[in-house]
Amino acid sequence: MSTRERSRPTKEKPYTVYTVERLRKRRLRRVLLWSIVGLMVVIAGIAGGSYLWLNSLVEHTNDKTVISALTDPAGAIPSPTGRDILVIGSDKRPTNAGEETRSDTVMLVHIDPDQNYLSILSIPRDLRVQVPGHGTQKLNWAYANGGLELTVRTVKQLTGVDFKDYVAVDFNAFKDITDELGGVYVDVDKRYYYDGIDYENIKLSPGYQLLDGANALDYVRYRYDLNMDFGRMDRQQRFLTAAREQAMGWSLITKLPGLIRAIFNNLETTLGTTDILRLANWGIKLSGDRIRQLSIVGDIQTIDDVSYVIPAEGAVKEAVDQLRTPPGTRTGSSSTTAASTTSIAVSTPPITDPELIADSHLWKLMAASSAFQVMAPGYLPPGYAYADSVPFRGQGPPYEIVKGDKGKLGIKVVYRLTREGEATDQYLGVTETSWLDAPAASQGQEVKSNGITYTFVGTNQRIDHLWWKQGDVLYWVSNTLSFYLSKKELLKVAESMIVVPSGAAQ
Repeated sequence: MSTRERSRPTKEKPYTVYTVERLRKRRLRRVLLWSIVGLMVVIAGIAGGSYLWLNSLVEHTNDKTVISALTDPAGAIPSPTGRDILVIGSDKRPTNAGEETRSDTVMLVHIDPDQNYLSILSIPRDLRVQVPGHGTQKLNWAYANGGLELTVRTVKQLTGVDFKDYVAVDFNAFKDITDELGGVYVDVDKRYYYDGIDYENIKLSPGYQLLDGANALDYVRYRYDLNMDFGRMDRQQRFLTAAREQAMGWSLITKLPGLIRAIFNNLETTLGTTDILRLANWGIKLSGDRIRQLSIVGDIQTIDDVSYVIPAEGAVKEAVDQLRTPPGTRTGSSSTTAASTTSIAVSTPPITDPELIADSHLWKLMAASSAFQVMAPGYLPPGYAYADSVPFRGQGPPYEIVKGDKGKLGIKVVYRLTREGEATDQYLGVTETSWLDAPAASQGQEVKSNGITYTFVGTNQRIDHLWWKQGDVLYWVSNTLSFYLSKKELLKVAESMIVVPSGAAQ
């Protein structure tokens, strides 16, 4: 087996591609930008008299030593309309004194108020590029060895885009903001364990749970499974989705001072306060169909013992052309590939007898120890089989989901996907809880079937989970980490759920 073949977690995740418009590999790059932008909108709406304080914090972060890098480089093309902003997220940490700081997130954001659209171009940190004055390197090498100035010059040379502004933020902001918000509820898809160093230590069970800043940072940075760095991108996107679901319930007025400090103690930008607030206000109002998300991707190749992302010839230019093109407009060329979310056949009829369902003994134990109505799926998509559960293998009562000073009971069963004899790290989850108003029951697209209202949560391209209520129980089916399951598949699992009698384990 070749090195490249071993680097792929499944045959359904084609990494050796050069398509520029793929949502799954792009959402990570929006995390740091939109966590800042979204909070700026909140601050603009409720801070009022805090403007002068906020303004002084923003102005204090401006790094004037980088301005020289924002002059026109030779060969750069002017922005035809609108404005371009470089966004950098780094892994600078308080414990890594003496270690290099790397740019984990690099993207270009193009805003065009005249044509009312926004585009986001994600650039892989491992992209093989020419670093001015330093030859061929990874893109994140530029930040580690030359900071913002060298990164600015490198991205300008790579893309030819003459951007004038940047926003740089480190992962301390991610951790601090999470803590200031009191934590974020996350539906952890599987069991995570790694005994490493610094923030890479992790010990999490599957299930819906409240993550504080340290645990959340460990979760979104984890990469020690078959999904590698691509899974880390997906986890960061999942975390942001969960945070958005919970935002309406936060008491932001009392949290505001801490939030401002958490953001601006870890932020460098050429943008002034007025710029940030106006751009945030405009961006949040945009309809989703006016936002274009792009990514430069390519082969994963090892050259001289260094792993790089190698884009196909012309892929960078194609990506930049699309960056400047309003959504819905076709560009001169289009690269496509089979999506990782290839639909699975759903023709298998569901089982209706609880004695015949997969892992019926496990479900009987769950039902016997639960105070609420337990339901089990009578249908699973092909390739999915029981992998884990909380409580473990149904032993003991349902686990407690922390909710303020009290707890709500819940269970989660995890099904792992195997394809063509190869196990993946993609998991379908079934969650059931007595917490009827859990943030997971958020707004989305509603579908009625057999007298039940099901709600899809996510985007048109990727569905995060599907929830519904029956009696005094909230149920949901969660998609795999990389969104392998379609709406049709998730709905069929939900529709197949059947009651497991509480005395069935006797």
